[in-house]
Amino acid sequence: MTKKKNNPLDKIFAPRGIAVFGGINRPGAFGNLIALSLMRYGYPGKLYPISTKGGKLNGHTIYKRIEDVDGPVDLASISVPARFVSEILRACLRQGVTGAQIHSSGFAETGSSEGLALQEEVAAIAREGIRVIGPNCFGIHAPRGGITLLPGADFSKEPGSVAMLSQSGGVATDFGYEARFAGIHLSKIVSFGNGCDLDAITLLDYLSTDPETDVIAAYLEGITDGHKFLETVARVTRQKPMVIWKAGMTPPGNRAAQSHTASLAGDASIWEGVLRQGHAIPVQGLDELMDALVALKYLKKPGPRIALVGGGGAIGVFSCDLSHRAGLRLDHFSKETQRRLRQYYPTPGNSMQNPLDTGSPVVPADVIENSLEIILDSEPIDILIMVFLIRPLEVEVRSFMQMVGVPTGPPGAYLESMLPVLERLKKKSNKEIITVFENRAMTIADVAVEKTSRIMRKAYQSRGIPVFSNVERAFRGIRHAVAYTTRHPGQSS
Repeated sequence: MTKKKNNPLDKIFAPRGIAVFGGINRPGAFGNLIALSLMRYGYPGKLYPISTKGGKLNGHTIYKRIEDVDGPVDLASISVPARFVSEILRACLRQGVTGAQIHSSGFAETGSSEGLALQEEVAAIAREGIRVIGPNCFGIHAPRGGITLLPGADFSKEPGSVAMLSQSGGVATDFGYEARFAGIHLSKIVSFGNGCDLDAITLLDYLSTDPETDVIAAYLEGITDGHKFLETVARVTRQKPMVIWKAGMTPPGNRAAQSHTASLAGDASIWEGVLRQGHAIPVQGLDELMDALVALKYLKKPGPRIALVGGGGAIGVFSCDLSHRAGLRLDHFSKETQRRLRQYYPTPGNSMQNPLDTGSPVVPADVIENSLEIILDSEPIDILIMVFLIRPLEVEVRSFMQMVGVPTGPPGAYLESMLPVLERLKKKSNKEIITVFENRAMTIADVAVEKTSRIMRKAYQSRGIPVFSNVERAFRGIRHAVAYTTRHPGQSS
């Protein structure tokens, strides 16, 4: 895949200089916070806070006008009242600034004639030669360019290959934090708000040829040109997986979307059909979006044949229900496989059929290793799911063992011991292995358990073993990955 040369959008994702307008001298104002966020994130280029009051901001000179700036500016960050935006945007255009992210609200989303006129004026200036993100947005996060959203100073600095387009600044921010938790590294996030110039269609076109992006996610409230959008989605999904959370598909949601980003949202059944026709992955909610992305990113050869190990009897029963509803298969193990597994689980009551009920949350690592090896070697499966019950593992079992004087090791010791086992078996079998950290540690006294779970989750993800919070979310992610791979057998994320 070849990147279009000299695309001006490249500069706004890795700007040599950023000019920040709006409340620079006023602590807590958007412009002030944006500048400080960029400093804290470690933006490597030149930062130019601009205010008629002048002065200093954390050692940076505050320029009174953009005309006074002494270096190239590729991106302007504008957070002034709506009526002053056009004046600043024209000044940026005259100075050769490539693009601007307009955080200010008070445009078409208000529904007023004044707001509509102000937005049309911004769009007209953009057509003269400066690309605009917004208005009414949080802007851009791009780790390779060292820039981030207003609330994104704590986002991961490690670049990756998943991009996110969002009409909502809040969803864009939540996505940035969720991605870090899920072990998903990002190429770009764009909160584009009203999208008067750079809208979803334009940005999708850009990302479709972006060599830094392999998977695209989107939160959308409305599209102005449905036919062109469908054509774009169909074209993009032939190259890269695309996961779309389309909001505002009920009458109340539609009304809310119009007041949020001036978007006409549309009917649910029509949008579902449009997205599926374009071979995108439709999801509802941030959890489902993240589940799909985790599966797409970690599973190189997803398939519907599943083996599930661990948990308990009830998890085995409802997992069969969940897998069936997801269009996945938990086929019984062969009689020979069940016979070989039984030697490790002699106690009556344990099911050897699939799911394999291990009976205890803490089965010796060598027993689990031998069990998984039998399943992976002997059964025609695509994915093995290993379920860990975190609270029993880290609270009840440890307490009982300590009561009888059995050493337990540090918190997370069992999970840590299982990681190299799963890594080795994944490599040897050439099959997919994922884990579920089922954690019901809900009390204040269980805070340490949650900490251990998060530390170990990061360790597993960093070694290529994805972690889901429960079996239902694991099946949901697998379902989306299998559906996409079935439609696009030659692609791999």
